[in-house]
Amino acid sequence: MALIVLIPNVIPLFFMCTVMVLAGIDLKLTTAILFAVAFGIAVDDSIHFMSKLYGELRSGKSMAYAVKRTFLETGKAISLSTLILCSGFALLLFSAFGVTFYTGLLISLALLFAWAADLLLLPVLLGNRGYGVPERLRKRAPIG
Repeated sequence: MALIVLIPNVIPLFFMCTVMVLAGIDLKLTTAILFAVAFGIAVDDSIHFMSKLYGELRSGKSMAYAVKRTFLETGKAISLSTLILCSGFALLLFSAFGVTFYTGLLISLALLFAWAADLLLLPVLLGNRGYGVPERLRKRAPIG
């Protein structure tokens, strides 16, 4: 399960790296720290999603129904927290100081990529079969 959940959290780091290469941003200590910050914030959304999913599965719901309910309920919270965090980091784009500007740019982009990966890719990776979900939590019942 940890490997499945790790995939949507690593993808934003690759996008950050791509943006750095395309923008000509050098990899220094200050920009390397941004990877750790972005990863830490991105993992929070995945933990929120998986926590709700396990709660749904423990209550006896089928895997497909649990993923659907989790997506509908935590999707709002994840989207709102991402919007707030991106807005806060986007304010740094108005700085004339290079490190501060790049911090706002890279973290905001990483959060947007993490939001998309958590809400679009994670439910697909979990799928209807529930790979990585313990057998005692899986229920092979129709949706509903």
